[in-house]
Amino acid sequence: MTPDQVLGTWKVISFKATTGDQVGFPLGEHPTGFIGFTANRFWVMLVDSDGERPVATAVTDAESVALMKSSAAYTGNYKIDPMAAPDGNKITIHVDAASNRALAGTNRVFFMRVGGDKLTLTSPSVLVPVTGQTSVVKLEFAKAD
Repeated sequence: MTPDQVLGTWKVISFKATTGDQVGFPLGEHPTGFIGFTANRFWVMLVDSDGERPVATAVTDAESVALMKSSAAYTGNYKIDPMAAPDGNKITIHVDAASNRALAGTNRVFFMRVGGDKLTLTSPSVLVPVTGQTSVVKLEFAKAD
């Protein structure tokens, strides 16, 4: 895989988390959102599109909690290991800003595959902030631009 294959914007198709033999959907079965790659920066914004909408723009405390658990957003510099592993090329994202500030300063590691207009990211076993469970996460995207 060449770095040029990932450049641009990608629309989420699915986001699954597997814990043991249980498959879950941390942001619902129909998430919406995008990831993007520039030459050295990654960004992501994913939302549970089936989640309940707040009544007004000024949200209550309970709505704020629900919104935090129904989205994921972060950005950072990334590096792609040029050596492909059986699960794909390893990508490490050094998070420098995130909606969940506990992620700032951490590294998010995925194995990435690109085929035509499809991109797949699969994590090793990680703590999923919105569920609190340690899971293997698999995200699928389609080229958006």
